[in-house]
Amino acid sequence: MMSTISTMLTWLILNAHAGGVNSYNYTTAQNYLEEVSYVYGTAPTFEDVTFYRPLLDQTDTLNVNLTMRIYSLNGFDDVTGQIEIAGSLEMTWTDEVLDGVLFEDNTNIKDSIVLPYSNIWTPTIVLVNDVNSIEKIGSSDYRPRYTFSTNRVEWKVRVILKGSCEPDVTYYPFDQQTCSYIFTSWYYNNTQISLMMSKDTWDTSLYENNSVWSLEETKAETFTSNGYEYANFTIVIQRQYLYFVFNIVLPILLLSATNGFVFLLPVESGERVGFSIMCFLSIVVLLQTTMQFLPESSIQMSLLCYYLVLMMVSSAILVIVNILMMRVYLKSSDNKVPKVLQTFVSILTCTICKKCSKKVSAQDEDKSIDGDEDVTETEVKWPAVAKVLDIFLFLAFLGGQAALTFFFLLPLGLRA
Repeated sequence: MMSTISTMLTWLILNAHAGGVNSYNYTTAQNYLEEVSYVYGTAPTFEDVTFYRPLLDQTDTLNVNLTMRIYSLNGFDDVTGQIEIAGSLEMTWTDEVLDGVLFEDNTNIKDSIVLPYSNIWTPTIVLVNDVNSIEKIGSSDYRPRYTFSTNRVEWKVRVILKGSCEPDVTYYPFDQQTCSYIFTSWYYNNTQISLMMSKDTWDTSLYENNSVWSLEETKAETFTSNGYEYANFTIVIQRQYLYFVFNIVLPILLLSATNGFVFLLPVESGERVGFSIMCFLSIVVLLQTTMQFLPESSIQMSLLCYYLVLMMVSSAILVIVNILMMRVYLKSSDNKVPKVLQTFVSILTCTICKKCSKKVSAQDEDKSIDGDEDVTETEVKWPAVAKVLDIFLFLAFLGGQAALTFFFLLPLGLRA
């Protein structure tokens, strides 16, 4: 049996090429399929015309025009990298077989007619980057419409497309995502079917706005790869950031601003360490909350995540410094303040400048008094050192956090 099948297939192929390229017409292709089907025992009837491309010369290329119409954006999952839309894919092509074949004796036909799905050829278009499974677009629920004056067939198929899309969350929550739906004609290469775009954008006339994402731009183009034609429908969406600003960005800014104010709390209150630890834990919770909205990827991370990590490190350092400052404040008076620290405190409090001004004024008031006298130096105590250092550290931490905020969050704000 297998040898018989092989012999028959070989005979069919040789006969397909023996008469020249032009002899391979629609009727010939139909006869070939009938013979092959008979060998395999299927023997289909040919009352319909769904087995071949609707070309009288099967060596020609059939042009299929595509139009993407979007109705709604159902969602974009930037954690799993999936985008889902509801719309329709409209396909049009010229059917040379129906022209004067099926309706040549019918004079009461209108300008166009809706045909059963099983009685007309339709292209096998599939979504390449479908996250579920690769299936043909369209079914018997959608009937093609044939126009007699132009021999054009129009097939509008309602689709819910769920495709894969690599998220870019660098500027989250002010990020913009660019996703593509890539279609191809299954079974047919670019010499048999050529995919063409009716226009270079999507049809958005019936689009309903999404509360999370705004539609910014759409593009439609074709390309060829490995001898097959592909249709690339690109959609650009922008995140509606107001919700995330109030629930994530604003709390982060407030926490980072209040972090350094721990140095202004009196040591005697005993709340400084507790306050600084509370700020640290709050930043950790915010970091975990923010990471839940982002993909688990090490390739691209949001600037907001980097900022939160640095704020967490800064808050941890602040807790340690705060503990050390309490030890300085409570240090015994028996331990004298080192000269280096006294000089540093004097510079911060401008004591040296005050001494110089006092010396000059004393020389001007009484020239008869020897200039050997000096202003009595006051000994610096540990509590005074702690208070001066508190002010210095408050300004230092505040300035550092302002610099980090400017460096990481300003690019985010410019994207708004």
